[in-house]
Amino acid sequence: MIYNLKSYKAKIKVSTSSKRMAAGIYDALGPDLRMLQASDSRSALSLKQTHVVFKIVTSDIASLRASVNSYLRLADVSYKCLMV
Repeated sequence: MIYNLKSYKAKIKVSTSSKRMAAGIYDALGPDLRMLQASDSRSALSLKQTHVVFKIVTSDIASLRASVNSYLRLADVSYKCLMV
């Protein structure tokens, strides 16, 4: 049996024009982030001034890609909803 000890990591910083916009995205994504977490991945969301930061750690590259795509899509939709 072969064990894969690698982990794949991504850190994504979404910049906004204001603290209020960043807080809105953070609040919108918090519940979804907890719901989307798989057993083989860990994700964290933080708010720093006008930035929302995602940290994702997974055991395989396909899971990392899927997580990054999902979180970026959710951040984009949240941003567009707040702009209206």
